[in-house]
Amino acid sequence: MKRRFAWFFAILSALYLLISVPIPDPIPFVDEATALLIFVKCMAYLGYDVTRWLPFFRKGRAGKTSIPNAKPGATIDV
Repeated sequence: MKRRFAWFFAILSALYLLISVPIPDPIPFVDEATALLIFVKCMAYLGYDVTRWLPFFRKGRAGKTSIPNAKPGATIDV
């Protein structure tokens, strides 16, 4: 049943993204961004990775440590 809801919301949000483009919007990009987020999350739940086509949804690289010579897993005594 959860997969049916995910499919329903994915299709509904995709249709909204396709249809709402020519309609003037009082608050631009807010509802389109919400629909895109719903679409991406539903597709991820269903097992499809659509973030490879959307570069702004990719995860960033891991942050650097504050100590330049610290090895990963090293314990620093203070």
